[in-house]
Amino acid sequence: MLQQTQVSRVLLKYGEFLERFPTLESLARARPARVMDAWNGLGYYARARNLHRLAKSVARDGDGEAVLPNDPAGLRALPGVGAYTAGAVASFAFERRAALVDTNVARVLRRVFAPGVDATRGAGQRALWALATALLPRTGRTTYIHNQALMELGALVCTARIRHCDRCPVRAVCATYAANDS
Repeated sequence: MLQQTQVSRVLLKYGEFLERFPTLESLARARPARVMDAWNGLGYYARARNLHRLAKSVARDGDGEAVLPNDPAGLRALPGVGAYTAGAVASFAFERRAALVDTNVARVLRRVFAPGVDATRGAGQRALWALATALLPRTGRTTYIHNQALMELGALVCTARIRHCDRCPVRAVCATYAANDS
């Protein structure tokens, strides 16, 4: 729900959506029109269709409980799950060692380690993903904290509009700070 949608809009719908569909099984059993109705107001309706397809693909027949894969590759195989979502779910839900690169993380990685990389191009994106993977801690639990910290750093300190270098915990190793401080 939070992909390209403001948190304030999601907060209004999230609880209601979970009341209607408290489990993946209940979502899988729902009619598509009911899922779309519950999603109404959030936009990007392909996300609702993909979530419904995902629930159907992991829900077991009978009384079994739906199970999501816990690794990025297995998650990527599900409908509508891209590299970022797979990394985020594996890292945050399953405490797996998995990289994730969203807009904020890409900005931090580029500014700190690779100011010359063009994050809008395929080669630049691949370079940032490789960097994110190389920087991962060795254990999943630590990776969870590491990924959360990178996201927070990009959202609160190393923002798109203003770099708050004076309060940045990584400025001592930041290539952009070094280049601008000279």
